[in-house]
Amino acid sequence: MPVMARAESGIAPRGFAAWRVVVWLLLLLAAFGCVQYLSHAQLLWAQRASLSPTDSIAMHRMLAWDIGYLLAAFALIVLCAGCILRQAWARAPLRVAAGVLVLWALVSGGMMLAQWSQFDHASADALAQLGHDAVLRNAVVHARRVYRITLALKAAAIPVLLWLAWRLGTPAVRMQFRHRR
Repeated sequence: MPVMARAESGIAPRGFAAWRVVVWLLLLLAAFGCVQYLSHAQLLWAQRASLSPTDSIAMHRMLAWDIGYLLAAFALIVLCAGCILRQAWARAPLRVAAGVLVLWALVSGGMMLAQWSQFDHASADALAQLGHDAVLRNAVVHARRVYRITLALKAAAIPVLLWLAWRLGTPAVRMQFRHRR
């Protein structure tokens, strides 16, 4: 039986579009974030019985942050899926979400840069004190590498997310989205 496709008015298939690739990457990163926040929350929840009352309060704060991040990542997944399916309701909110992510990258990256000298000195001191313990030295070196990579990824994400927000607002892309009937 042949597959029949209905032609949508106002939607012209356009071949390769870089904005769709960026939305897919954003979707995958948000899904990865959901898995990370959920697994961290499960680890915290498993440790709840062995904590003192003071530590329990700190654990509840961390759990609240995990749940907040999990909900934000899930909302981002929904918006990305809507844009991938070219649903008009998802385009404007994804532009706003991209702007919020830019602000978050600027703030968190700025905080990391402000703490760079403290982190660098503390990790250098730890390396000096560890001596020949290869496992701990590798852990400190790994933490330094992760810190640098995180800063680089935040710096790279800012122009990409700004470009995505701009591109989703252009008339050529706007015409590709379907409005609800």
